[in-house]
Amino acid sequence: MPVEEYTRSHGKRLTYTISYDDGEYFIERDGELVKSMPDAMALGIAPQEAKAPLMLRMAIADIEALLGMEE
Repeated sequence: MPVEEYTRSHGKRLTYTISYDDGEYFIERDGELVKSMPDAMALGIAPQEAKAPLMLRMAIADIEALLGMEE
């Protein structure tokens, strides 16, 4: 599973670790899981569309908007 560090562009500008793969992603901050999306089908995304690059973009969007997590 690929891992990428991402620093939020505003707010406290904290750095998050994103682990992602086809159909899933997990966001951690300071070693603690802050959000998980273990099944993209739960969002209505077809498996053939839920490829790793899309999952990374979705995780980054969640971090920027703080969707489902606190800063």
